[in-house]
Amino acid sequence: MKITKNTHVMLLKGGFGSERDVSLRSAEACAEAIKENDLRVTEVDIGLNGINELTSLNVDVCFNALHGKLGEDGTVQGFLNLIKIPYTHSGVAASAIAMNKMHFKRLITNATENSEDPIIFPETLKIIKDKFYYISDYEGPCVIKPINGGSSVDVTIIKNSKMEPLKQNQNYNELMAEVLVGTRELTVTVLKERPLCVTEITSNKKQDFYNYKAKYDQNGSSHIIPALIPKTIFDKAMSWALRAHKIIGCKGISRTDFRYDSNHNKLFMLELNTQPGMTETSLAPEQALFCQITMKQMVKILIEEATYEC
Repeated sequence: MKITKNTHVMLLKGGFGSERDVSLRSAEACAEAIKENDLRVTEVDIGLNGINELTSLNVDVCFNALHGKLGEDGTVQGFLNLIKIPYTHSGVAASAIAMNKMHFKRLITNATENSEDPIIFPETLKIIKDKFYYISDYEGPCVIKPINGGSSVDVTIIKNSKMEPLKQNQNYNELMAEVLVGTRELTVTVLKERPLCVTEITSNKKQDFYNYKAKYDQNGSSHIIPALIPKTIFDKAMSWALRAHKIIGCKGISRTDFRYDSNHNKLFMLELNTQPGMTETSLAPEQALFCQITMKQMVKILIEEATYEC
């Protein structure tokens, strides 16, 4: 959409669930960037005010700073389509697909498996319930994670699936298991159908992997930008991120996460985030800045890309 000095931006933030705090922190940074663009902003915390308030505000565009369920799974996007308010980030279908890691994995695999460069994911493992939950027909390190969710909330590393029982306090109908691949975490932000850079993430010694604390605590992790990896893997990560972004129909911005097996020089895609974090420790703003795109400019780009779908 075309921005003018009179453009009124509704900033959605907060919401419900495990990613509420991350959303509030993203919104704080985005609100400042919106003001730096000399635009009027009204902040709406869905978790406090409810969705009915969206229909009563006289706004031109919605900046979606929600994370997780409701804001990232197509729910809010569908509502904004109905009331015809343009919004940033992806629409209903792309948001719903990316939010469900199993659906995303199947779709991208099926779409690329017969291409010259098929996108590879870690092998999916089967979780079976007998007297307790366990991994079927596999012995070795694996990852248990929510099918729907982000920010590494409730992600667990199992060092030996035959030796370690799975936690009994989790709903395994909502979880998936994968073989733990590689040793190096990589990520690529796509902004307006342009892959920005590959960052390697190393968690501090207190964290077993790039978990919630590593992502959002100060000094929880180190970011190497650009990643010091072979050019073939660097280019592959950039290409795969853009392809996945386009295949599921993302809009504005996405961030795709990978694992790299340096021993076998093999790359694995993990997931795609349609609502990447915008906090002071987040990767997308850092990659944009590396490409000489400031937070102010990135937020402006996202608002200019805002649309609704019906």
